Amino acid sequence: MKEKITIFCLLNSLDLQRGGLTKASLMQANTFASLGYKTFILTFNFNQRYNTIIEQMVTMGKIDSRIQILNMYQSLGEFDYSSIVPQPMMEIEKSKANGAILDPHIGQPHSYRVYENGMYTKYFRLDENKRLFFMDHFNEQRYRVKREDYDEYGYARKVSYMDYERNKPRQMVFYNDTGEAFLSKWVNPQNGLAFRVNLFKDGKLKRIFSNDNELKGYWLEQVTSSYENPVIISDARICDSLVINLKSEQAVKIWRLHSNHLDMKGEIASTVATAFDNLQEFDVALALTNQQKKDIEDRFGTKDNLKAIPHAADQFTEYNWFAPVKKENLAVVVTRFAAIKRIDHIILAFKHVVDRVPAARLELWGYGDEEKNLKSLIRSENLTANVKVMGFTQNPAEPYQRSLFSVMASKTEGFPLSIFESMSNGSPIVTYDFKYGPGDLIDNGEDGWIVPNEDIQALAEKMIWMFENKKEAIKMGKKAVKKVKENFNLDLYAKQWDEVIEEAVKKKMAHYIQQ
Repeated sequence: MKEKITIFCLLNSLDLQRGGLTKASLMQANTFASLGYKTFILTFNFNQRYNTIIEQMVTMGKIDSRIQILNMYQSLGEFDYSSIVPQPMMEIEKSKANGAILDPHIGQPHSYRVYENGMYTKYFRLDENKRLFFMDHFNEQRYRVKREDYDEYGYARKVSYMDYERNKPRQMVFYNDTGEAFLSKWVNPQNGLAFRVNLFKDGKLKRIFSNDNELKGYWLEQVTSSYENPVIISDARICDSLVINLKSEQAVKIWRLHSNHLDMKGEIASTVATAFDNLQEFDVALALTNQQKKDIEDRFGTKDNLKAIPHAADQFTEYNWFAPVKKENLAVVVTRFAAIKRIDHIILAFKHVVDRVPAARLELWGYGDEEKNLKSLIRSENLTANVKVMGFTQNPAEPYQRSLFSVMASKTEGFPLSIFESMSNGSPIVTYDFKYGPGDLIDNGEDGWIVPNEDIQALAEKMIWMFENKKEAIKMGKKAVKKVKENFNLDLYAKQWDEVIEEAVKKKMAHYIQQ
């Protein structure tokens, strides 16, 4: 049966620094490949460095080499990186040869302003390999008139023509390996949305679309229509409408929920509203926990297509229960630096911790928009000696294994993968009580601590307890590893997915035959 099924995992984008949703989606795709399914990951954004990004992710073991990655722009442009000839790296030399003056942009590595006979004409940036990344062009009034985006081989892949007043694109043109345009967009500079998309083929205007979503839907149909039993999984909310509107009668449509479905007012979150309004269009809708599945059914009634598959841990720290374990006097946070994660609560709680345990340390691992605010808060609370912002890590197991425990204070989650990563690496969690995750996995006082939501003092007290009762904290970590290993391992995860896919395909085939 597997050889007749092709799985398409839909994500808007892929990159080396991404959060839990991307990690979870890659775990799914890797699991499908290991089970023997022909597996694709489809992405829809423009990124001129995709080829290098994917190569690095495969080399790092983030993506199974059996998975095929297709990007909409590379596919429509028929990019062929197997035979492409890199362009020479000459931008600096060429500019100087033409008599231009280069002014390095302080604070922006490999970035230069270009002056020609006193006139500011260009601004360009090179990548880490000194190849051209982008170039901006300016007119005599110092308006930016266009930006050229280059791939890692020195080829211009996109040119954006700017609106003078707003300095935003009005028209974008995309180019193939030979420099021929295969796509252009007319863009509203006020909102960045395309209102006309032109697809070219063999020197002719092939199709016209009224927006980007129509183009994405067209490409999705083209990619999936040639497969007998396509299974299409929407992991990113930007892809939900594409799957809903897919016309294929044979396609199995699966919706994978990665977050809490409610906003802070208890209403259906705007990000998932489209999917909930069209829940019947999916052959399978997947929640992350049985509690979330129950909450959805309490609100909408029993749904035959609603199921739950939790995350899984893909590696475990092996402990000898009786052997001593070395742990630093350290707590860690590994997450995206976003307001919804409430890392500021953790920092404020740690102020109380340091008052009682002066040697206690906290490391914040991640990236995001809140980084500047977090660093400012650390300084204002005089915690620079105890709290460090460490940056993004490709190997979260390392800080977890060094730490005595980890901390979470999110407003809301679907079922954060970081819970599994922490517990499976022997780092029990001190966390607020929020939906969904802590209550589904942690036995309070046995393999972690759950404190009342928004209670900063309670969060601090449990952290203090962990530092002051180090041996007990280490025992908690061992129990956490044991629980996750027994109940949330990859074998169980793969079995659940296998059953869901096989059942959904059989139902779809039976329905299709009846038609």
